[in-house]
Amino acid sequence: MKYTFGTDEPAAQRLEEIARFFNPPGVAFIRNYVDGPVASAIDLGCGPGHTTDMLSSAIECPYVYGLDTSSGFLKMAVERFPRCTFVEHDIAVTPFPVQAEIMYVRFLLSHLPDVVGLVRRWTTQLLAGGKLFIEELEGVDPEVPVFKEYFAVNEALVASQGASLYVGKLLSAGVYDAEVLCNECVNIPVPNYTAATWFLPNTLTVWEEERHILENVAPARRREISGEIRRIKEAGDPRAGNTWKMRRLVLRKR
Repeated sequence: MKYTFGTDEPAAQRLEEIARFFNPPGVAFIRNYVDGPVASAIDLGCGPGHTTDMLSSAIECPYVYGLDTSSGFLKMAVERFPRCTFVEHDIAVTPFPVQAEIMYVRFLLSHLPDVVGLVRRWTTQLLAGGKLFIEELEGVDPEVPVFKEYFAVNEALVASQGASLYVGKLLSAGVYDAEVLCNECVNIPVPNYTAATWFLPNTLTVWEEERHILENVAPARRREISGEIRRIKEAGDPRAGNTWKMRRLVLRKR
């Protein structure tokens, strides 16, 4: 699989910032549906390991595995989170090298095609009675005009690769061979400064490399968007001008 927004050091720093914001509500989400000891868990598409560490903390599990295809990300994860085990594996390919009672995924399915079919296959890799936790983007309501344009560019980029940025809608309507314990959309307000911190690196790296963007967004406009986002970041604008609509699913293997 290809991760649209890169696997280099700037991408790792961006993912760390995103984890710092989304990990606390992620922990609360997981704990709502885990009511006993768990022996094993898997973080799907673990990247540099921040969600894997979050998963380990949320359920205090002795065996937590992170699966990813990026050797660079995995090297970072091994060095930073030694209590977890990281394995190079494409999560679009089953069987997995390990099975577990709990699986977790966040902000990954928007980079992949046939997400409902993939989730169906993932549930087969759970141990009996195991649960799959999913948190994916369903939509964003940005009040800042430049953020609206930023999302429109990224939505088109992801679509050009055969995937859907707002994949939560597809997941919500999916039919699964599993018991659905949760299928809800929650609104999470994000401060303008925080959003700008996440967005700026993409305009400086990915946007200058991806052919689709190079062919469809003029160089001058790319610089203008990046400059506007940089000014929001540098101003430290604390207003919550972005509402992220997060689709949450919990599927239990029958």
